[in-house]
Amino acid sequence: MTATIGRVNPAVLVLALSSVVRPTSMAALYAMLSSRNPRRLLLAYLLAGLAFTLAVGIGVVAVLQGEVPSIATLQYPAFVDIVLGAAALGFAVGKWTDRLPRARRDPDRSHRRGSWVRSRLDDLSTTGAALAGVVTHLPGLIYLAALNAIVATAATVAGGVVQVVVYDVIWFSTAIGTLTVSVFRPEKARELVDRVGGWVHNHERAIVVGVFGAVGVYLLGKGIVELSG
Repeated sequence: MTATIGRVNPAVLVLALSSVVRPTSMAALYAMLSSRNPRRLLLAYLLAGLAFTLAVGIGVVAVLQGEVPSIATLQYPAFVDIVLGAAALGFAVGKWTDRLPRARRDPDRSHRRGSWVRSRLDDLSTTGAALAGVVTHLPGLIYLAALNAIVATAATVAGGVVQVVVYDVIWFSTAIGTLTVSVFRPEKARELVDRVGGWVHNHERAIVVGVFGAVGVYLLGKGIVELSG
């Protein structure tokens, strides 16, 4: 198992790190930390979100792993990288030029009040927190790119599963850290999430453009190099 973990695709790690901080996730974490039972809600949020994303990732790896020889022959992963890279760049450009739909801004720090997520997290139940864990971690473009990299390079299904687990743990690292700190110092956890959430909200456009722009360039370059090679 140690040897398998050592062969985690670097692309998977890079893509996972690019997904760690998200405005909707920060809003959900702050809302739960402001509730009467933050640890219970955070645990439900974390377990449900992880269970869902792991099920999707492991399912994809288990289904496609047997197709690796034919996929490699057709250079399918390279084509997927190019398509996802172009989509990421298009999203970044749309965000930068304000051509994408924009949520109404709340001048009073909408990562805490007035955002779509926050308005639905008031008086949250355990079931609602679990649902929020799924909704705020629906597999998107970056997750699909990571799964594409895993399927293309994992030697075995077990190796692919390990890489999915590594990706998801990194993806949920903010929630894991928040839950851990809240066990010992709940006020400190809320303060930290408030600060990070405020910074993410104030720089949301730059973060989205930077992350998706960088991911788009990386995937396009990677796909083109693999096809030309």
